[in-house]
Amino acid sequence: MSSIPDAIVNQDAKFLTDNAKRRKRLSLWFYFLCVAIALISVVILIVLMVSIWSQGQSRLSTDLLTRAHSELEIERSGMWPAILGSLFVCGTCAVVALPLGVGTAVFLEEFQPTNKLLRWIHGFVQLNISNLAGVPSIVYGLLGLTVFVYMFNVFGQIRVNESAGMEIMGYKHFYQVLTLEPGHVVFVPQSDPTKRQTTFDEPFQAVDPDGNPIKISIWTPGTPKPSDPAIRRQTVRAGAIGGTITERNWYYFRLPFDKSFLSGGLTLALVILPIIIISSQESLRGVPSSLREASMGLGATTWQTVRDVCLPAALPGIMTGSILAMGRAIGEAAPILVVMGAAVAKSSGPKHLMDDAVTMPVLIFNWAGRQQDEFKELSAAAIIVLLVILLLLNSTAIYIRHHVQKAQS
Repeated sequence: MSSIPDAIVNQDAKFLTDNAKRRKRLSLWFYFLCVAIALISVVILIVLMVSIWSQGQSRLSTDLLTRAHSELEIERSGMWPAILGSLFVCGTCAVVALPLGVGTAVFLEEFQPTNKLLRWIHGFVQLNISNLAGVPSIVYGLLGLTVFVYMFNVFGQIRVNESAGMEIMGYKHFYQVLTLEPGHVVFVPQSDPTKRQTTFDEPFQAVDPDGNPIKISIWTPGTPKPSDPAIRRQTVRAGAIGGTITERNWYYFRLPFDKSFLSGGLTLALVILPIIIISSQESLRGVPSSLREASMGLGATTWQTVRDVCLPAALPGIMTGSILAMGRAIGEAAPILVVMGAAVAKSSGPKHLMDDAVTMPVLIFNWAGRQQDEFKELSAAAIIVLLVILLLLNSTAIYIRHHVQKAQS
């Protein structure tokens, strides 16, 4: 057999060497391109952070964290009601979305159907969950407005300053009546909730502002008027008109939910639910199949395997994904604007389940859109506070993941 000429061998070796050098150069260029893109992103982020800090650092004070929005004292405006509102809204979101999302992920990932029809339904649900993760949050806001705020008008159309719907619990209706003592009122329990006003011509039982029962007398014009303030506080003019007021406890509940923080929290739960489901599924897929097989081999049921093997192993990833999803929820403004409106004139947090609330993103949106420079500085300071809260959430996710992984190792 004739040997291959040395010239051909040298030519092939040179070709391979040149090809390797060219691939290394391309790899190096791609590496530097990725680094340059990452640096550009970091530089843009730093510029934005420096701009926000320079604009809002002068407004970082205790007033910002302890006071409410004020139109009269702009310099002393704060975001305390917005902080409380965000906590209530995101707390509702977490209570609904976390168990529902993790439970759905466990069902879709660990309880695979054997029936052909059920497998098709399983795949259809999985496809829709993946698609819902990319839906803009404003669409969820419109969905929440229809489902939670109005409930398709099944319980009646909501009108301004009028009660509509069905009150379930936590309320008492009273007629408020002005006595002969200026500025003093008494309250009469309302027996007919549909009757908004009534007149009083005969003595009746009522309660004072402290809740003490008292007997109310009637004074007829033309007769001597009581001079004793204590008696005047227990006397009303004949024909006095009483208007309806409602006393609501913290557990006050009604249908529909109207523009309450409960509607906002449920809407945000819809926003982050696909994210929690997908991240939980990925964490469950990361559990080695050998652990499931070993558990099954020892006689454990599917639920026992999920409860004692799969969930503990996937817990770090599930918790990390859930906390990051909550970080997105606390920064959402569009669905909250649609569901709860853009009003920020609130002096405290929610007082009952059906009460409205202001959230930090909505407050920032309101302040940033005003013409006064003071409000623009306040919006920058509020952004800093919101970023700190998000940073704390992300740091908590990292710590929990590290702690759980360390405990399992």
